[in-house]
Amino acid sequence: MKKVVLFLAAAMLAMGVVAQTNEEVRRNVRWEFHKRDASKKYLKTVRPLASEQTPSVQPKAAGSQMPDNFWFPGEWEEVQAVAVTCYYRYQVPGHETDEYWFADPMVPGYANYCFSSLDNISGSGEYYAVPDTVSSFGQVFFYLMDAIQMGGAEAWVRIENAGDSNIVKRQLNRMGLRTNALRFFVAPGNSFWFRDCGPICFYYGEGDTLAMLDFEYYPGRALDDSVPVYIERQFGLPNFTTQIEWEGGNCLVDGAGMVVSSDALYENNNDSYGQLTWNGVDLSSISYSRKRPLTPLQVKDSLHRLIGPRATYILPTFQYDGGTGHVDLYADMIDENQFVFSQMPDAYRNWVDYKTGKRNMDSLCSYQSVFDWNYRASYIPFPKTDNGSNFGSQAQYNNYYTRTYSNHTFVNNLIIQPCFSEVGSDGMPTAEWDSINIEELKKAYPGYTIYCVDVRDFDGSGGAIHCVTKQIPADHPVRILHRSRYGNTGPTFVNRDFDVLAYITNADGIASAKVVYRLSGGEWQESPLVSGENNRYDGIIPTTQLFSANPTDTSQVVEYYISATSNAGKTITKPMTAAQGGYFSFYPSGDITMGIQKISAEERFGQFFPNPAAGNANLLIDLPDGGRYSVSILDVAGRTIHTSTLDAAGRIVYNVNTGRMASGIYTVLFQNGNERIARRLVVK
Repeated sequence: MKKVVLFLAAAMLAMGVVAQTNEEVRRNVRWEFHKRDASKKYLKTVRPLASEQTPSVQPKAAGSQMPDNFWFPGEWEEVQAVAVTCYYRYQVPGHETDEYWFADPMVPGYANYCFSSLDNISGSGEYYAVPDTVSSFGQVFFYLMDAIQMGGAEAWVRIENAGDSNIVKRQLNRMGLRTNALRFFVAPGNSFWFRDCGPICFYYGEGDTLAMLDFEYYPGRALDDSVPVYIERQFGLPNFTTQIEWEGGNCLVDGAGMVVSSDALYENNNDSYGQLTWNGVDLSSISYSRKRPLTPLQVKDSLHRLIGPRATYILPTFQYDGGTGHVDLYADMIDENQFVFSQMPDAYRNWVDYKTGKRNMDSLCSYQSVFDWNYRASYIPFPKTDNGSNFGSQAQYNNYYTRTYSNHTFVNNLIIQPCFSEVGSDGMPTAEWDSINIEELKKAYPGYTIYCVDVRDFDGSGGAIHCVTKQIPADHPVRILHRSRYGNTGPTFVNRDFDVLAYITNADGIASAKVVYRLSGGEWQESPLVSGENNRYDGIIPTTQLFSANPTDTSQVVEYYISATSNAGKTITKPMTAAQGGYFSFYPSGDITMGIQKISAEERFGQFFPNPAAGNANLLIDLPDGGRYSVSILDVAGRTIHTSTLDAAGRIVYNVNTGRMASGIYTVLFQNGNERIARRLVVK
């Protein structure tokens, strides 16, 4: 768990044992008060006193039935808004200028009064919520509002009091930032981790109606847990509820029915503590609701039912990540085919989390996408200390830094990106090592505008930009799922054209779809995509013509994107950054034999049948020249449950006896040198 610097007692301060600057005091208050840690040892102490009647905080319903035809979009999809808050200081009346006094809100309008630490409760009652427009930490949230608007979305800003909207606008103007697309909602709060407490949005029904799925947030943060309720009341967005305790930072979806989380959610749900509640009248009624402890199997089954009906993967938690156990600290997805990982340098190879991260990345890449291909992976750098050196130890990283470049937020064709030095007038970090890393990161996210924000004030908190922002997807989405090609494709598309496959949907219907392509540096050309059954669209890129001059010239790069327009006139490209240079691209191999081996290896292996299987599953394999493969069967957690060797030639049927295997999803991995073929197997 994250170690937080605690305050010394008042007597020790009076004796002059420790001298802290006001900024140090503020930082210590901030990180004790805003721990991003689900551990139940941080349950708030309930010490109510008499106060005026205020709105009630009610326990969540047992759970709403999910509607028909629901799906959760990937974070790279079009968004209409991003929810965020300004940073508030919660002050005790009569102690507004005393840095050692602070209020810890419990229910609307009522807080515990704390002196020097959360453990030192010194009364309770009403409190002041004051937007922080002065500190560098508070100003980070204004930069986030600016970046959201720059990305073509509304900033949905939580404010405690209606008049705070004017404070926010004035501060944005003082900082020379945007104010053209702000929308405010009034709601009390505890903290600012909107990724964790905010809604996880999805679409449902024939009309792709937008709605929220509201999980239960950390016990003790009842006000933050109610953020989706206030959005529903003020903006009219439907809200479905569940008593499963889960945070949005521990959620990664591929937009096609797959969800990834970590086993931290098992611990969150294995006790009987629910959220703080009260009856809205008698403050002595403030208490924790009770809930039924859930087993890991029950939790995973709930996640599968609620978010990941195609596939649900639970990965081992990092031991040292600030206490969150969240996957958003080291992984995200750029589309339904590809993960992007923060990769620790080899200098950290003895760290526990270096090994855990490598196993988790390997596991994710052994799983199969909606197109039954292995997920691809690309990698971004790992941050350093302020002077550009490596972290001295895992403990140093965990206690004081927990920096990561992965903790960023997509806003249409823009990424709000953490950096760890002052941002210059060119929008790039001023530290050389930081700037070099951001330039490397851009290669993994082609075409995106990168909006850098210095987040060093978040060091040691276990989170950054992704953790404090929550996307609200666009209405009437044009959804494009595409089996894309990247990099070296060998000679496969030298002697035959590239078949373009996409699934495209929109509630209003699709008027037209096309693939737009060129050889790098050439003129753009178009080819129509023809609709078929089940929203399938097919077309070609005439690579036989494009590569005809020199089929082994690797400088011949095909760049392409897909464009679709709905009957209502809405046009979306895939990738979304196509207009900014973010194309898919591939090229023929300069080594014909290498290319044949690389591509044909995938094509020589069929798919398991029957699948799901109850007794035996068969896989057709064509090995005209023979081959020797090591075979591993991995369960959904990435654990190897069986190994064997396949040494065969010709056309064979490979059999797996599933009779003794537990029900679930497995990956069967065939490896021969650099060849790595994975096939998904579902056991009933």
